[in-house]
Amino acid sequence: MELYVMRYVLAVAEHENFSLAAEACHVGQPALSQQIAKLEKELGIALFHRNSRGASLTEAGSAFVQRAREILQLSEALESEMSVYAGLCRGTLNTGVITSLQCIDFGGLVSGFCSTYPGISLNIIQGGTHQLLRQLVERKLDTAFVNRPVAGLPNGICFEGLGEDTYRLAVPNDHPLAQNEVVALGEFAKTPFIFHQAGQVAAELCRNACREAGFEPNIICRSSSPTTTLYMVRGGMGVALLPSEEFRSRNLDGIVELRLKQDIKKEVGIAWRQDNTSPLVEATVKFAKEWTEFA
Repeated sequence: MELYVMRYVLAVAEHENFSLAAEACHVGQPALSQQIAKLEKELGIALFHRNSRGASLTEAGSAFVQRAREILQLSEALESEMSVYAGLCRGTLNTGVITSLQCIDFGGLVSGFCSTYPGISLNIIQGGTHQLLRQLVERKLDTAFVNRPVAGLPNGICFEGLGEDTYRLAVPNDHPLAQNEVVALGEFAKTPFIFHQAGQVAAELCRNACREAGFEPNIICRSSSPTTTLYMVRGGMGVALLPSEEFRSRNLDGIVELRLKQDIKKEVGIAWRQDNTSPLVEATVKFAKEWTEFA
């Protein structure tokens, strides 16, 4: 059983389509299909239900995919370990990132990492904290730069805090409280809010803060884009809670940033699986810690 065929199976499982999987693997679709069919014949089972719309995993296929991910990860870890003995540091690192990482200067961190380890190829996947942590648990990612979840981390996941940011309130400049430097969140109990998407750590943090202030936020709109949120605030739709880093990177006229008496903080860090022994992961965590300590 060849490792590259396992990768073909994982690609079809991810894309649920043989043609898209072939594109992702940079191989012809007939060749990919033939190799998977050959594997199924060797195993004596079908890994996929095939139909005109694509492909879905059988029960046996799901078990195969789970174990194949583990085998491929162990293979990559072994290669990484041997490269260390050879005085090298090379390989591919699949890392997830959330959108708001200015507080740890993620761009500078990545640039510094790639300069320090030129042999490592980074594959960056963007998503929300909960989504990325699921992919980490499922072994689709090696590391993830995420917010610390309000409800805690999944079993088997380690987290190293790298930085934090404080939420501020965005109001239009004609708001009655726009001239105040510091405000209490409870003063906005009856004000419409433009909120983060449900399921995001940001939404959980801000909703909890509103409840601690004695009210349930009147959410009239949700947005995953801080820029779009600020434009809606400027247009008078409502107010919004955003990390201070978003105000620094998006200086829009017509918006006032207000500090809150009640601290709402998010903690950004790097997460990885406890059972991952890859030197690449160890090097990434170590570099991220040192970068944020001295940046």
